[in-house]
Amino acid sequence: MREYSAWSLDLGRWGGVQVRLHAFFVLFAITAISIAAGQGLLHEGAVFLVLLLLSVLLHEVGHAVAAFRAGGGVEAMVLGPLGGLTPPEMPRQPHEELRVALAGPAVNLGLCFVSALVLYVQSESLMALLHPLAPNLQLGGHPSLWLVCLKLTFWINWTLMLVNLLPAVPLDGGRALRVGLWTRFGRRSAVLYASRITMLTALTLLLAGWLLRNPSSPPAVAPWVPLTMLAVYLFFSAKQEVQKLDEPDAGEDLFGYDFSQGYTSLEQSLEVPRPQPTSALRRWLQRRHDEREAVRERIEQEEERRVDEVLARLHTHGMHGLTSDERALLQRVSTRLRNREQG
Repeated sequence: MREYSAWSLDLGRWGGVQVRLHAFFVLFAITAISIAAGQGLLHEGAVFLVLLLLSVLLHEVGHAVAAFRAGGGVEAMVLGPLGGLTPPEMPRQPHEELRVALAGPAVNLGLCFVSALVLYVQSESLMALLHPLAPNLQLGGHPSLWLVCLKLTFWINWTLMLVNLLPAVPLDGGRALRVGLWTRFGRRSAVLYASRITMLTALTLLLAGWLLRNPSSPPAVAPWVPLTMLAVYLFFSAKQEVQKLDEPDAGEDLFGYDFSQGYTSLEQSLEVPRPQPTSALRRWLQRRHDEREAVRERIEQEEERRVDEVLARLHTHGMHGLTSDERALLQRVSTRLRNREQG
């Protein structure tokens, strides 16, 4: 996180997590206030920034809670305009990484649902708020503050969800894509494929920005400006992901291990140390996680007890001599081993 800390403001430690505001957010806030002031909407611009900060923070809290429940932790949150810039620390297990990646957009979706429900009761049009680049917020005419907050809350969280679900790293959609590729091709290949898809997404955003350009629109509010900036950010982020690859690809085959010594001789534990809970919420989550871990460990111990017997049958009778349940057991054990080795 050091590379981000040098360009961020300290907002204090909350629930044992250091919260920082990145310089990107500060620059975005200055630009947004300038545009709002030029249109006579200074107060609405200030409300927008407060709601954006709260939405981004809740987005990251969703990631943090999911990561902690998965056995990981969060040392710090560095908040940018589209979300956090530092991913949670957690064991490299595909299904858990997928849950953590989708937890942030799920929070935004929940906020959209609540605000949309209230707006619907107030007979406000939601269709006008669905355009992520040019919504019809209808803030003129001095509407009530709570109605302005509801409209902005819906649009901000709707936009955050859509952007973060793009198939591009380091966005949440890109992380989910990488997990899907990981389970099929292995971790190293998944990073390479996801980076290439990210570059393709960036080029698509550039093309969309070029098609949406309007010479008569001021550059500050033209749709092509945020699309171009996002495309550039994603393109260079994808290149950085490729550069981080410094380890060989792990074995890809189902039986890529030597089972001659039995299963137990191959077990390696590379779990990430879990931070100690420092708040009531974290202690409650810790208890819930420990209960689930106890159940999971009992199941895995039973499978470990059975797997040597299955391997003996495999050695004697071959793959065709195994039942479908025994094959599924070897599949689960092999996947578990591969994930630990890649971690």
